[in-house]
Amino acid sequence: MKKKIFAVIIDEERLSVYYKNIKYFLGIIKKYVPEKVEIYLIDISNLHIVKKKKIEISKEDVEFNYFSPKNFKELYNFSNNHKIIAIFKIKETFGNLRLNILLNFIVFKRVAINIDGFFVVADKVKGFSFFEKINVFINIKLAYYFYRVMAIFGIVKKIDALITASQINIDTIKSGISNRIENIIPIKLSYIKKIYRVNSNMDEILCKTDLSEEFIVFCDSGFDHGDRILRDGFIQSHQREMYYKRMHELLSHLAFLYKKKVIFCQHPRADYPYSENFEKLKKTFKVVKYKTDKYIAQSYLSIFLSSMSISYAVAMNKKIMLIKSTLLGNFYSLRSSILRKNIELFEIDIDSQEYKKMNEKILNSELNSKINNYDKFIRDNLTKDMNDNYSNQIKKIIYNEFV
Repeated sequence: MKKKIFAVIIDEERLSVYYKNIKYFLGIIKKYVPEKVEIYLIDISNLHIVKKKKIEISKEDVEFNYFSPKNFKELYNFSNNHKIIAIFKIKETFGNLRLNILLNFIVFKRVAINIDGFFVVADKVKGFSFFEKINVFINIKLAYYFYRVMAIFGIVKKIDALITASQINIDTIKSGISNRIENIIPIKLSYIKKIYRVNSNMDEILCKTDLSEEFIVFCDSGFDHGDRILRDGFIQSHQREMYYKRMHELLSHLAFLYKKKVIFCQHPRADYPYSENFEKLKKTFKVVKYKTDKYIAQSYLSIFLSSMSISYAVAMNKKIMLIKSTLLGNFYSLRSSILRKNIELFEIDIDSQEYKKMNEKILNSELNSKINNYDKFIRDNLTKDMNDNYSNQIKKIIYNEFV
């Protein structure tokens, strides 16, 4: 009888980001895997035909089993002795097609887990120029459609179970074209076989009232985030300089207005090319990484471009400010508009100096008035059943998926 294991399957592309703080990225997994089910980090970097620099990680930091097969035969032999339910941390690109095909042979079931709340899917191209639309199609949608076709024919593995906290995301998936066709024709086109809704990983902190309000916290999504570059294209240095200049002005103004220290939370997976004004910002404010949730909990005001971390601020009834700017391009503007359709938040335009005319009383009135909008967002995206916590809910699902 095969031994049941839960695995995170990864290669050097993701490990190059994760290895510096692997507990931050993968530590939560231990909370929702059923007892007596071993957890593995399976590093398939060696399976690439063109080898890249091997990422060395500390096995002690992983805190569960680490397996790096030398070749596919070794991985296949491993799968013959193990019933593997896995999360894939392998990008679905043309370059990774061979890896994704091979995983179809060794994984019993594939799961995807999003328990951070509402996940903004910015895949629309309305308002994009012709060249921007071509860029999005080539860099994003072409591989997306290709993998969906490959999944229909069983060449790559579909997602057997999506576990998510957001009913809005579930409704979006169910209203997609593949599900609409399935309702008419009995052909399984959907990339996701089953969807489960659970509480978010914020179910224990919802609406806490004993939190401090020490800081103004900016949760940066990364001006040069890779997802933005894929959609918007090359970012010019003068745009970057202007963005950080305007953010420095805004954060300085808020620090003076509220007499509070500013914390700048860097995005852990975004690139930060050299910028004179970002260096100035780092000298002025405290810049941290991997501590966003901690500082949101201690925030008087939390500021965002468009981040999943907004859910943390909502769950804790924090004042929230969204940043608006033409410098952020179509990608962030679209994400922000999608977010605002689901929760009305206060937005400030850093391209204008008008915000400097608002005193503390007026600004707080604007920010506090939006807190009344949080309840529906919490019901739709953060809570399903408050009689049980998210970890127990996921454990039950994963246990049932092994059957």
